[in-house]
Amino acid sequence: MRTGPLKEALDKHTGRRGKRQDNNPLKTDLLPYTLAADLIPVQKIENGILVTKDGRYLKIIEVFPVNFLMRSAREQRFVIQAFCQWLKVAPCRFQIRTVARRADIGKYLQKAKEEMEGEENDACKRLQEDYMRLLQNVGLKEAISRRFFLILEYDDPEGRRAEKEDIAAALDNLADTAKRYLGRCGNEVLCPKEGTRFTMELLYQLLNRRSAAKIPFEERIGQVADWYMKEGGEEALSQIPAADLVAPLSLDLTHPGYFVMDGTYYACLYVPSGKYRTKTAAGWTAFLINAGEGIDADFFFFRQDKTKSLERIGRNIRINRSRIRDFSDTQAGFDDLSDSIQAGLYLKNGLAGNEELYYLCILITVTAHSEKELMWRVKEFRKLLKSRDMEAIPCYFRQEQAFLSTLPLLGLEDCIFEQSRRNVLTWGVAGCYPFSAYEMSDEDGILLGVNKTNRSLVLVDIFNSRQYSNANITIWGTTGAGKTFLLQLLALRMRRKGIQTFIIAPDKGHEFIRACKNIGGQYIQLSPSSPHCINIMEIWKEDRSASAVLDGEVEKSMLAAKIQDLHIFFSLLIPDMDHEEKQLLDEAMVQTYAIKGINHANESLWEAGKEGRRYKKMPVLGDLYAVLQSRRETRRMANILNRLVHGSGASFNQQTNVDLENKYVVLDVSQLSGDLHAVGIFVAITFVWARAREDRTKPKTVILDELWRLIGASGNELAAEYVLEIFKVIRGYGGAAIAASQDTNDFLSLEGGKYGKGIMNASKTKIVMNMEHEEALRAQEILHLSDAETAAVAHFERGNGLLCTNGTNVTIDFRASEMERELITTDRKELEVLRQKLEREGRTGDRMVWSGEANGNG
Repeated sequence: MRTGPLKEALDKHTGRRGKRQDNNPLKTDLLPYTLAADLIPVQKIENGILVTKDGRYLKIIEVFPVNFLMRSAREQRFVIQAFCQWLKVAPCRFQIRTVARRADIGKYLQKAKEEMEGEENDACKRLQEDYMRLLQNVGLKEAISRRFFLILEYDDPEGRRAEKEDIAAALDNLADTAKRYLGRCGNEVLCPKEGTRFTMELLYQLLNRRSAAKIPFEERIGQVADWYMKEGGEEALSQIPAADLVAPLSLDLTHPGYFVMDGTYYACLYVPSGKYRTKTAAGWTAFLINAGEGIDADFFFFRQDKTKSLERIGRNIRINRSRIRDFSDTQAGFDDLSDSIQAGLYLKNGLAGNEELYYLCILITVTAHSEKELMWRVKEFRKLLKSRDMEAIPCYFRQEQAFLSTLPLLGLEDCIFEQSRRNVLTWGVAGCYPFSAYEMSDEDGILLGVNKTNRSLVLVDIFNSRQYSNANITIWGTTGAGKTFLLQLLALRMRRKGIQTFIIAPDKGHEFIRACKNIGGQYIQLSPSSPHCINIMEIWKEDRSASAVLDGEVEKSMLAAKIQDLHIFFSLLIPDMDHEEKQLLDEAMVQTYAIKGINHANESLWEAGKEGRRYKKMPVLGDLYAVLQSRRETRRMANILNRLVHGSGASFNQQTNVDLENKYVVLDVSQLSGDLHAVGIFVAITFVWARAREDRTKPKTVILDELWRLIGASGNELAAEYVLEIFKVIRGYGGAAIAASQDTNDFLSLEGGKYGKGIMNASKTKIVMNMEHEEALRAQEILHLSDAETAAVAHFERGNGLLCTNGTNVTIDFRASEMERELITTDRKELEVLRQKLEREGRTGDRMVWSGEANGNG
């Protein structure tokens, strides 16, 4: 019958509107669109309820997984307890189906296209195109995604004949209950409003793996509608069976060990009753779920009547006890009888308490593109099971029964059920908790790489405040682990999304030049020999438009805020200033700005010009030096400042002469040494922090490399305090602070680790790359890593890391495209190859992105 979304889709296709012809007699002479539809035991799907041909009512909901095995033992116990609580109110029969297939990267590519349309910089557009190619290559060749479905069946214990509305309400209530209890486990449950469309599209995708990738469900509806129009005219549209809309075009069940559906090869295996592990840990089914592409698992649970089960178990115990009397302990069969008695007593004791008895059946479906590939996958999967002390047997000569059992219809065939059922109590069922996967694929995230555990894509959207309490990231790793490479990879992909990006490089700043120039960024080197200058005395213009709309006009003295920053600047330059000198310096700074006509009124920053209102010219350090030199009490400070005015650091005594509006700014202070290094870093940080606080409705990223130089043992407490403040409050301005450090002990040394620990606590996301054993142990203590994770950290290859966020730890193989690698690599051998390539092509490294030949674009 044509109802709901199906009716709308068919009416849209045929251009009809009007009354539904549900009362028309069914035409039995209509040839179905596909003959396989007769094998699909679906009578109809209405209001999200699936009705089978044998009169059962089902509802399918989707459950999103959590990274269960990477959680602490305490968190795992909480999850299992919550799942056990749901089992007590769950229906007597339910099925959990997991599907593993190539990742669907369509939505990520579409998002990247939308972002590229708003990009004005041609070099960044090239970067966008390159990123999309990488996403396609990784997604189509390597990445796997997993989906989890819970199939619930309506069960009336009183055996009454209920009305359709009552059945629908009961199933909706079961779905809501599952959503509530699984939510306590950390799982999100999707109960779509358009349940009919969701259910039909799911069946279509499962039964047509190859076709569904090319033909959307909407198009399939149109094809079936055209067929029935041709067969029986317009009246036939109201007679289209639901099964015909989802059934595969081809289904070959003639092979003894597998069947072929829609051009894909399927082999079904079941775990025999006696081949389950006797002892398992919570979440043990994860190895089945994460076995790889094309390995789907179905878990069937059937709760038994408690009273009848106790009677049956008690009777078997008595029979076995009477039989064992006739055996001596040396006779064959004695041990089997003894084990059977012990197992019966275990079940009896459990049932005497609060537990229920279930039958558990596990069915595994292996898929492949050819018979040869299928046989290889089946062989490898059986090896995997054997390594876990389990076995799986193919459903030889039962391909129709196997096919029907793999459908998400809770229809396990009797012949398979009898061979695979396993007695298990409630806590044993809870221990099977299957909604576990190591996936982290945020819809609007940036690609970091591939999950090494199960080959899923790792895309993280750190600016998603619903998922991450802050967007900050801290990266740890030994020298040569790939930290700078990863920082630049993050920076390029932030810029690709149009996010304002600032990079402060206190060491090895030359490693950032190539990427910066190739995407049209602004590279600023603060050093005595550099022509670049950021005037530390400048009160930078602020864009307060967003704050004015959100909060109204709030007048805050910009001069007072600048003088406060300048006090920190001079404390770095003159560490031994006493309180009197600080007061005198404060007076001198106020006087210096007053000479330029600037006071605590923000309006004084502007003046009238020939072309209208304009920003006043700011004082420079030389102006402050003149004021300090004019008074005997401040001449000591003037003499120290003289170095930055007339001495070797005179490059600081200029007006700002660089583009500070660029969306990608690199501030290189690595050429400064001694006390000037801290001064240069502070100049860079104050500029970046002023820009980051402007419009809190727009995302922005502040990246600090080699953070140990700022907050380590050789750092300055005032500068460290400033950095810590950025990490603590940048979230309030819509920003992210990302930092990398190579020395864990130094990172946590200043003031007893006050600043290092503060930054770690303010970073929701941590990435740990390769570390020496001693440092790995320190990271284990701080991040609460398991022994296995700590061992992995100590043996990571370059470019691998452990991502820790939201209680989830994921091992990542970070991925960069060829273009990105050429722009940001710091590896000596790769640089040598790149140099030879550029020399051969007669090019230089600052125009690489503009060359199509260099990037394979032609």
